[in-house]
Amino acid sequence: MSLSGMRSARSSLHDWTDHDTLTACGTAVSLHAHTTYSHECLGPVPAYLERIPIVGTLFRRELRAYQARNGQAVDFTKGWWHPPVSPRAVWDSEVTQIVQSLGRKPLVSITDHDSIEAGVELRAERVQLDVPISFEWTVPFEQSFFHVGVHHLRPADAKALFEALSAYTQRPDEAGLNALLAELQTNPTTLLVLNHPLWDLAGIGSADHVKLLRLFLAEHGAHIHALEVNGYRTRHENDAVGRVADAWSLPLISGGDRHGRAPNSLLNLTTATSFDDFVREIREERVSQVVALPSYRERLTARKLTVAADVVRPDPSAPGKQCWTDRVSCEVDGITAPLTFHWPEGGPFWVRSAMRTFQVLTCDPLLPFVTTLTDAIARTTERPSPAAYLEGGDAPFSAAAP
Repeated sequence: MSLSGMRSARSSLHDWTDHDTLTACGTAVSLHAHTTYSHECLGPVPAYLERIPIVGTLFRRELRAYQARNGQAVDFTKGWWHPPVSPRAVWDSEVTQIVQSLGRKPLVSITDHDSIEAGVELRAERVQLDVPISFEWTVPFEQSFFHVGVHHLRPADAKALFEALSAYTQRPDEAGLNALLAELQTNPTTLLVLNHPLWDLAGIGSADHVKLLRLFLAEHGAHIHALEVNGYRTRHENDAVGRVADAWSLPLISGGDRHGRAPNSLLNLTTATSFDDFVREIREERVSQVVALPSYRERLTARKLTVAADVVRPDPSAPGKQCWTDRVSCEVDGITAPLTFHWPEGGPFWVRSAMRTFQVLTCDPLLPFVTTLTDAIARTTERPSPAAYLEGGDAPFSAAAP
C-alpha cells in the first residue's frame, strides 16, 4: 500500500523516500501503539482465525464440537489478549526508528486499550521528560462503539479522568458523553482522535455503521480534533476516511496501531518540538503532515499474520508472560484468569496442534505462500466494507457540517 495520490484538504500525506522528505519538519510523532497493558477483546479474533489455512479448518471443527457438547456457542467477548511487548520496549523501538531511520526528534504517545498504565510506568521510569499519559478509549454508542485516542492527559488529574471515562465504557449514559468530551477539551494540550472511524468493530453492517458514524460526528464532532489514517487498515479504507475528514473540516492524523514487535508504519512530521506544541498545531491550526514508511507498502495480510505470530511466540524474557496462554484470558465458570490457569497442561491437543502449525506457517519461508492463501480465503467470505458503502452513491457525509 502507498499514500501516494491520497488527498485531504487539511492534511498532507506523503510516502517516505529519504531524509529529504519534509526537511523543515524536524520532529516525527508516533501515535497509537499498544503494550502488554492493552486489553484486546477476543470478539473479532474468530473472523481472522477462520481465514488461516489449516488453522481455520481445525478452529471451525472444534467450535462446532463445542456447541454440540454444550448447547451454546463459545462467547469470545468474555475473553481478551494482551500484546507481547512491554511499554519500555515499545517506546525504545519507536524512538529508535524515528532517530535512526528518519533522523528526526522523536515524540511518542502510547495508547493501550482502556489503560493508562504504560504512560504512568514510563513517567515513573523517567525515560523522557513529559511522557504523554494516553489511552484508547472504548466509547459505546447506540448499538455499536467507537475508539477514541485520548492523548496527553494532565498528570495531576489523569487517574480521575481515566476512571470517569472507564465508568462510561462500563455503564454508558449517552447524555453524559458530551460532558466527558467537553471536560477533556478544557485541557488545551489534550488531543482527541477518532481512531479507524470506518472500521465496523461491532459487526453491525456497513450501512448502519456509516449512519452511526455520521450521528456520532453530528453530536460530538465538535470535540474531536482529527480522524485517524490507520497503519493496519487498507489504503481503500484510509482514502474513504480522508473524504469523511474533508466533509467535517477535520485534519487526518497518523495512527500506527501496532500490537506486535514491528514499529509503527505511519507517523506525523511536524516543526513542533514538544507534544504540547504538536497538539496545538493539530487543534488550532488544524493541519497535519502524515508520512508512510516503507513497511506500510508491505502486504497487509502478511503484516497482520506477523503480529499474530508475535503474540503466540514464546518469550523467555517476559516474566509471567512467557507463553501465549499467559497473554490470553477468559471467563470460565465465573472465574476470569489467563488460559494458563484454565489449561495448566497447555490446553486441548487440537489447540496445541493449531498453535504449532500456525508458528510453522508464519515462519519467513512460508509466510508469502500463507499470505496468498489467506487473502484468497478472505475474498470468498468478506462482506462489503463501510468504505465501499460510502462509494456506493449514498454519500451520507456530503452535506455534513461541523
